[in-house]
Amino acid sequence: MIKANPTMNDVINELMFIAIAKPEKLSVSVRYIGHADALEVIAIDKTYFSGAQNPNTWSAHKLMDKTIYLDGLTAFRQVTSTYNELSNLIKNEVAA
Repeated sequence: MIKANPTMNDVINELMFIAIAKPEKLSVSVRYIGHADALEVIAIDKTYFSGAQNPNTWSAHKLMDKTIYLDGLTAFRQVTSTYNELSNLIKNEVAA
């Protein structure tokens, strides 16, 4: 949960916490791409790992694939939006 009046670091830390916490039905990857000064967030349905693993099934199981360039004016809004979208995905997967 993001605190009131968060900074960019607060939101990125929450994204990292979600990835480290290993949600039950999603595999979440958050990585920093140094040469592009960007953050990449990928969420995939864990059922992908129990079946045939190829590019076609990867695309079918991928629930989120975002790249956020941190040097832009809208970076904070994009990171916060990605956090909210990922949180909603987890809530929906847990409820399903």
